Amino acid sequence: MQLSRLRVKNIRSYESADLEFRAGTTLLVGDVGAGKTSLLYAIEMALFGVAEVNAAYLVRHGAGHAEVTVGFQGPDHRYEISRRFRRLRRKGQETFEAERIRFMVDGAETAYSATELRQQVIDLLGFPDNPSPQAHSDLWRWAVYVPQERMRDILGARPQERLETVRKALGVERYRTAAENAQVLATDLRRTASTRRAEADRLRHFDEEFAEGHRQADQLRADRVTIDRGLRDRRKVIQDLEAARDAAEATARTAEADARELAGLTREAETDQGTLEGHLRTLSEHEAEAKGRTEERATTNADADALDTRRGELAITDEELGAVRTDVERRAEVLRALAGARAALASAERREGETRAAVDRLRSEEEDARHTVDEALGEGPSKEPPAPVPDSLTVVDERLEAARRAEAVCLQELTQAESALSEVEELLRGGVCPRCHQAVRPSEFAEHRTEAAAVVEGARGRLTVAETARRRFEEERRARERYERALERWKEVEKRRSATRTAHERATRALTAATKELEEAEAATVDARTQVAKLSPEESEDSRARAKLTSLERLRAERARSVEQSLLAVERREGIDRALKALRVEKARLSREVTTLQRRIEGRGRRMNALLAVRGDAEALRTAATEANRRLSAAQEEEAEERAALARLDARLEEAVRRVRDAEAGRRERAELIAEAKEVDDKAAWVGTAFRTTVLEMEQKLLTHAQALFEREFSRYFASLVDDPGLVARTDPAFTPLVMIEGEWTPAEALSGGERTSLALAFRLALAQVVRAMGSLHLDTLLLDEPTDGFSPEQVIRMGELLEELALPQVILVSHESQLAAIADRVIRVRKVDGRSVLDTSSVGTRDSSEDTEAEDSNAA
Repeated sequence: MQLSRLRVKNIRSYESADLEFRAGTTLLVGDVGAGKTSLLYAIEMALFGVAEVNAAYLVRHGAGHAEVTVGFQGPDHRYEISRRFRRLRRKGQETFEAERIRFMVDGAETAYSATELRQQVIDLLGFPDNPSPQAHSDLWRWAVYVPQERMRDILGARPQERLETVRKALGVERYRTAAENAQVLATDLRRTASTRRAEADRLRHFDEEFAEGHRQADQLRADRVTIDRGLRDRRKVIQDLEAARDAAEATARTAEADARELAGLTREAETDQGTLEGHLRTLSEHEAEAKGRTEERATTNADADALDTRRGELAITDEELGAVRTDVERRAEVLRALAGARAALASAERREGETRAAVDRLRSEEEDARHTVDEALGEGPSKEPPAPVPDSLTVVDERLEAARRAEAVCLQELTQAESALSEVEELLRGGVCPRCHQAVRPSEFAEHRTEAAAVVEGARGRLTVAETARRRFEEERRARERYERALERWKEVEKRRSATRTAHERATRALTAATKELEEAEAATVDARTQVAKLSPEESEDSRARAKLTSLERLRAERARSVEQSLLAVERREGIDRALKALRVEKARLSREVTTLQRRIEGRGRRMNALLAVRGDAEALRTAATEANRRLSAAQEEEAEERAALARLDARLEEAVRRVRDAEAGRRERAELIAEAKEVDDKAAWVGTAFRTTVLEMEQKLLTHAQALFEREFSRYFASLVDDPGLVARTDPAFTPLVMIEGEWTPAEALSGGERTSLALAFRLALAQVVRAMGSLHLDTLLLDEPTDGFSPEQVIRMGELLEELALPQVILVSHESQLAAIADRVIRVRKVDGRSVLDTSSVGTRDSSEDTEAEDSNAA
């Protein structure tokens, strides 16, 4: 798997960049500070977050968001990892937090948390690492990515930490972990076996309980057979007693039924006699009521017969009332029009008053605005002041500052010239050098005095010219300042004049509109008064019509009441007729029921006489049935006691059987615990000895093989970088790099800077090769950031030859050494333009094109 693409946005000096990587060696070349290392930091941030580099260090200054996306191309799938950060301010400090994290496989996107993405990256790269998003990845920075100025960090690491990191990188750490886990597991298994044996000892009492339970169960089964035989005999006696009781109860029930029937017939006879007497009283009452109803019908005939006459009078009154109502309704429309006209008159008069007040107010405002315009025209300058100089105040200030600097320079030159002249004159006066105090001949320095005096005069002349220029520029500045103040005053006056003119025009337009509105309001008032005068006479006609309407409504109400009285009389007469008919029907029904009751009373008397003739001694029969019931209950109670004893015996038997089963289960569990303890002891012996020893031997074999391979590659790489047969690189069993100088082992601290860098680079290249050879790392990419720090030009060339010789699948090299372009398959130049890093796509090419570009640069130089 190799790195295929990198996209960044607002990362350090990059606003945005999109870079594709290919197999082979890619060289990112550019000046110091151009932004080459930022691309490698972006790759690391996409994979591991901000565990290695603070987000505030990576995000572009002033940017609210930053985003980086890294793509990988595997043999079967394409992977893409993306992180997006945003800037926040909390408690007065700026901080950054992850806004979006994505992981894509062949275009299918999955969102993860920071911890989940870290685990996905670890699985993708194929090396063991801490899944915490805050943990550092030593393997990444030792075997894949070598940061700038961190090449030699591997030499200064503590031996145990270096060995543990190398073990983890080579994948042999899991064998040591397995051995330690085996030891822990063996101890735990022995502890488990001891626990099982202790549990088996605690179950020893189940043997005694098993024997005792069997003895009790056998005794209880024998007792149960005896009680069951007695229950069968008792059941036969109870059946005989139940038959005798049933016969006695049947005879008693027959006698009681005859007595109940006789009592019922007596009650029914009394009820029918009462009902007969009630019907006779009701018939007498109905005859009296029919007589009264007939008399009431005679009194209602007069009102009922006058119904048609009264209905005719009501119809005539309704016709007159409808005509008057129609006339009133017609006049109501006219009165509503009159009310509308009066409301329109009031509204028009109110509008006229408001408009007249507005006209007066706007006329006053127009006069005030005209007065303000006159005042504005009379104040301040009437035209723009002329400019004293064509240049702006900024340009004049720049010239004045330059003149002041020139004056200062001239003053310094004059001071130095006068000092030199005074030294020459002192020398000429005393014959002694004022600096070294040696005797000199004045005649030899006479010419020097003339030259020094000429220099002083020349400096004075230049100072005078500079002072004149400075004063001229100062005067120009004062004139320019006066002009700009006058110009600002003129602009303010012009602005005020324009504002007052605009206000006067606005007031004039408003006054004209208000005057027009006042004329419209006056015309509306005149029209409303005319309409009111036209409709006013209709009010008196409406009053007379409403008085007549009121009189007719009273007359109609009286006639309606008389019609209602006749209708009630008709309804009352009809009701009396219906009541008389109902009374006749009810009298006929009651007569029939009286006849029926008389016949039923005679038949019931005959049945009662027959029951009295056959009535026996029911009390004696009931006493015999009660005695039979008592004997049966006593027998059933004895049976219940025997059954309760049997139930108690069954419960004791069930308890004994349960104890036997529990004891048997306990004995079985004890046997299983003993067998399990022996099995666990056997497993503990195997895990703690044979298995652990085998795992440690496998670890040692793999580590020995890896160290031999590492030693060979490490020595060869160092020899390629350092052309000195007397220096031989080796490592001790803890992978601590050492150098043999003329047969004596020397630590890395005693080497020169270039040699230490060569030793560290050889260590990292060898570790990367061994890790990939052992299959612990799936990434075939090596990132080197300025690996030639401290190298001589010859060592730079040898490093390029070494990388070319290794033929690594993919190397991304960051350097300012242009000589490395000869070994690169692709060269990308990074430049900084106006503080922003850009990738010069015109410089991207193959190794041949890069060499041509370097040749052209050399020719141009």
